[in-house]
Amino acid sequence: MTSVKLVILILAVFAIGLLVFLICISSPYYRNWFHKKEVPAVSTVPKTYMQPAFLLQKIDERRRIIDEFRHTKICDEYFELVFELRNGETICISCSKTVYREIPFRKTGILTYSDGRLIQFITQEQVISDEYIRTGM
Repeated sequence: MTSVKLVILILAVFAIGLLVFLICISSPYYRNWFHKKEVPAVSTVPKTYMQPAFLLQKIDERRRIIDEFRHTKICDEYFELVFELRNGETICISCSKTVYREIPFRKTGILTYSDGRLIQFITQEQVISDEYIRTGM
């Protein structure tokens, strides 16, 4: 009978060990510990692109508020330029109000932009830079 008790004891210890191992594997802490992976560093600096481009459209959106005394207030202004790149792709770039007014139609130049925001547009006649980029806004 002692050999039967010894076999049952060994099986019980093995079962308890297997149970503890399965519980540890299923917990989030140990799962992360067993399966650690290197996370690539995410770059927070946006990429800047420079490409030859041709201005196709200017788009402006404004919200005009008029009160009961006929005072007009414009808020939520948004200005966007649509360029055609050399490869035929069109791209929409947001800009400031001054750049929107200043930039000429039917001009080809070198477009510099980052994260959908205009930095600079260089034509043969002039260099147009966005004021918000220069001031850090």
